Amino acid sequence: MAVATGELYQVTLSGLYLGQTIQNVLMFRARTPTTTNADIATALRSFWHTIRSVYAFDYQLIFMIVKRVTPIALDSQFVTATSGEEQGGGSASGLTSTVAALLTLRTGTAGKTHRGRIYVAPVDAAMASHDLSQLSPSGLTAFVNMIQTLMNEFDDATGTSGALALGIYSRLIGGTNPMTVAGWQAVNQIVPQPVFGNQRRRRIGRGA
Repeated sequence: MAVATGELYQVTLSGLYLGQTIQNVLMFRARTPTTTNADIATALRSFWHTIRSVYAFDYQLIFMIVKRVTPIALDSQFVTATSGEEQGGGSASGLTSTVAALLTLRTGTAGKTHRGRIYVAPVDAAMASHDLSQLSPSGLTAFVNMIQTLMNEFDDATGTSGALALGIYSRLIGGTNPMTVAGWQAVNQIVPQPVFGNQRRRRIGRGA
């Protein structure tokens, strides 16, 4: 698949776990300037279909908030999961919601401006070590397999998705008002961190 040349889309995965809202903010770029909202919704349902495999089963995705942010910000659209896939796909209940498995998003360039993170919470307890401090060997394998599937579809240079490529956004490079495609950087590697971290609120475009 050719590298993405379309506009940038900020996507917020918004779900519930034990009454608490848990969100992740991601950045995608449309493959072409003619990529439609329907194309994007289909691609995001596929993204969730893959990543839900490492979420505890008692997490429920409410919707994905999709906002085009270049060349000007437009109203958000709300994309729900494919019917029957709203819950996490793990085999066990989750750990406390403040504990997260960390995925580092790398672009091939060193420095905080050139990388990002995904926080996976709640962590499926069946994928945790006995002391609940890190991924178990089988849990790490599950994350590695999930990541490979994601990259097969959403890698900018080689992904099969005809609608979206996964990336990060640098406010330092691309600005904030307005945001510009100059700040887009394609993710070419996702690295799972074996030791759990604490999920915390982050500003859009902030490096990991």
